[in-house]
Amino acid sequence: MVKGALWKKAFQDMRKSKAQFISIFVMAALAIGMLTGLDSLYRTVDTHSSNLYSATNLSDLWVTVSNPSEKDLWRIGRIAGVEQVEKRFSINAETNLPGEPTLHVYALESRSTLDQPDLQAGRFGKRSGAVLDATFAKAHGLGLGDSVSVKLNGRWLELPIEGLALSGEQIYSLKNSTTMTPDPNTYGFVVIRADALSGIYGQAVFNQISVKTAANADLSSVVRQADEAIGDRLIGIVARDDSVSASNVISLAQQFKTLSNVFPALFFLVAALITQSTMVRLVENQRSQIGLLKALGYSRRTILWHYTSYGVFVGLAGAAAGLLLGKEGFARILLPQVNLVFPDYKIYVDWGHFLAASILLLLCTGGISLYSCRRLLDDTPAVLLRGKPSKSGNHIFLERMSALWNKIKFSNKLIARNTLKNKSRIIMSTIGVMGCTGVIVAALSINDMITGISGQIYQDTFSYDHKVLVDTSKTDSRYLNNLELDGVTQQVQETAVEVICPDGRQKMEPLTITPRESPLIHLKTVDGASVSIPENGILMTRKLCETLGVQPGDSIRLKRSNQGYVTVPVVQSAYMASGQGMYMTDTYWKSLNQTFQPTALLIKWNSAPDETFLSSDTVEDFTTREEQEAGFSDNTQIMALAISLLIAMGAALAFAVLYNCGILNYSERVRDLATLRVLGFHQEEIRNLVLLENYFSVLFGLIFGVPTGWLIAQTVAVGLDKQMDLSAGISPQVVLIAGAVTLLFAWITNQAVAKKMKNLDMLEALKSVE
Repeated sequence: MVKGALWKKAFQDMRKSKAQFISIFVMAALAIGMLTGLDSLYRTVDTHSSNLYSATNLSDLWVTVSNPSEKDLWRIGRIAGVEQVEKRFSINAETNLPGEPTLHVYALESRSTLDQPDLQAGRFGKRSGAVLDATFAKAHGLGLGDSVSVKLNGRWLELPIEGLALSGEQIYSLKNSTTMTPDPNTYGFVVIRADALSGIYGQAVFNQISVKTAANADLSSVVRQADEAIGDRLIGIVARDDSVSASNVISLAQQFKTLSNVFPALFFLVAALITQSTMVRLVENQRSQIGLLKALGYSRRTILWHYTSYGVFVGLAGAAAGLLLGKEGFARILLPQVNLVFPDYKIYVDWGHFLAASILLLLCTGGISLYSCRRLLDDTPAVLLRGKPSKSGNHIFLERMSALWNKIKFSNKLIARNTLKNKSRIIMSTIGVMGCTGVIVAALSINDMITGISGQIYQDTFSYDHKVLVDTSKTDSRYLNNLELDGVTQQVQETAVEVICPDGRQKMEPLTITPRESPLIHLKTVDGASVSIPENGILMTRKLCETLGVQPGDSIRLKRSNQGYVTVPVVQSAYMASGQGMYMTDTYWKSLNQTFQPTALLIKWNSAPDETFLSSDTVEDFTTREEQEAGFSDNTQIMALAISLLIAMGAALAFAVLYNCGILNYSERVRDLATLRVLGFHQEEIRNLVLLENYFSVLFGLIFGVPTGWLIAQTVAVGLDKQMDLSAGISPQVVLIAGAVTLLFAWITNQAVAKKMKNLDMLEALKSVE
């Protein structure tokens, strides 16, 4: 019966202070939901990709070399840390399907166990047949028993489809440099046995060595020794994490991880401070009730649990709601937008992080309730039943300025005295508003930063109308010069070369070779100053310089085709928000004893595009700059959507914080406000006493929230993606939007408080507590 009475009292207390408990519940749910949602996205992408890598037994390195011999395999296999080596053939091929989509052909030996397809249906035979990309097959209406033909070495090879599969190498599948997002309608993969190529090439052919290393292997050492083992015949070595698919998967996971490390921390800070302040004040307001319970003979333990349960229950409810919001709301909305191909899209929650966050949350609710109640229980029932004595009055610093103080209206003097007398209250409110404003400012700034990348690349840097990929077997620089197209053209050779950094690291990095006169590529510094590609070295983008640990004036070593390495100076750096790489003139490339073989032609037409040229057999593919910009924007759509959700959750947190602070400030001062009404103060005067104080905390919160938002945005910009060179900036528009949202919620809160003040029952408020 005793316990039943206390439960009844608990529900009555919660109903009486429902606004405060609901706001705590909302803040807890938002903090846990933010953490769980972002953390789940990172964990899901990382887990699914790791599972697919394991299922396909994906290699750690691919060594590209023409016609690798058994001796090459033996040499690499003897390197410390190498567990397995195999040969394979890898090439893009035209198909006979409508629209002429491209398939990447992987030809594996019959005894091969590396880089296997992850079968979703059918089988992978030991001799004949093919395993087709399951997403490509679905896009083209193909199934088991159908066939597809690919063009290799100028001849068509018909492949019966015996299986449908996914590939660890094609989780994020891009066709070439003209495509920005995966599209199974135009690109996929097919896996066959190497023996199937005998009829095309006269024998089984190979151009790559797949290398599997031990878990604790020194990958950089393996790369260096593999380079020495192959010698001048080496074309390049690509580590798994540097491949197009894996690097995009890592970048996407890193983006979510960075957001999950920054935004939830601020949400928790705001929620913890406001929750702590609220629970302390709620328990303090129960002072006489605690005295009455002690007088009635309730044990110390019973009373402690009674008030601790207030915070525990609202904390547990908030954690449960946050888990549901994060997993089934935040993560479920964003996961379909990732453009990654997995066998399934089960969402993984990091239960360790969730448990740690929930414990932290319970410490801020139940723990603070326990501490506050335990402190009050040290007093006797008689002391507690008298109510808390008022703080002794002190002069504020403004009163020392008599000339100013005497000119201030009496009502404004009350506001100043009350504000400075309760500094902790306004400090907590200010911190809450500062955190919420910071979240909104940061999210809006990051959104501007992400959406501005495509403009920096495809409006400021590139000015072509068409990017045309040409067939290098049918064209050369002279041929392209003699086309006499009606427009401005620029020849470009896009390739990847092996680079040895000053610290000994070795990586494949993209290299663009073009004439020094660059009418359609406008490279600039971060300050916007134009820079030219040097004639006596290379230009490297600023972010790549940072990644490789070099700066202008340093030198790196480049691998030449069928030749050794050559030392080249890094003469200049340029700013590129995305698409990091190196640039070199065609004349300098030739001075390194290399042939300038354009792979693409950039064109800015004087009039209509030349459709005859675009449809000729010398053109492999083409795209417009607008299509690339739209594709890049689509590629960043998931981040824009995530930022939009962050803005919405930040706004919800701001409303919860402001409403909680406003209502709690009012409830603590009901007796004082009723006294002023009895003394003859008008409704408008009394209203200003409370509402202006709320606006002060909003004003200070906005002032400190803007730099806080910039700091958050800059932190995210630095760690968001190693392939992007980003820097946060706050525009006046962002400040205005954040300020408008915060002021709107402050106005709504004040309207709610004003309504309560209008309906104030003076008799009830002035009843003595003794």
